[in-house]
Amino acid sequence: MEKILKSLRLRYERQPDLVGHPDFRVTGTRTLIFCDSSFWHGRRDKDLTGESFSRNRGFWTQKIAYNKSRDARITKQLKAAGWTVLRFWDTEIMKGSKSVTRRITKHTSRSARP
Repeated sequence: MEKILKSLRLRYERQPDLVGHPDFRVTGTRTLIFCDSSFWHGRRDKDLTGESFSRNRGFWTQKIAYNKSRDARITKQLKAAGWTVLRFWDTEIMKGSKSVTRRITKHTSRSARP
């Protein structure tokens, strides 16, 4: 993500001290970026249903369900406080997806307006 932010020539702060511990805050805007791990944040259905796990299935499905719920709650709370919250999957970021760059550009230029 840092490489993407640098390529866009955006100033940013790593891990600002805010609710939910976002990964980045784009300086001069009200934009926060979360980089979500596909595993820990439950991207795949089989992680949510427990099919992925041979051991401690109950623990892992509960943990991942809790993480998803917490993510939604934190996003809602930050948006209510006036932040733009962008969440990206690890795989999107690692691919250097153009859609990641487009979304960041769209929201940071909008967020920077008076």
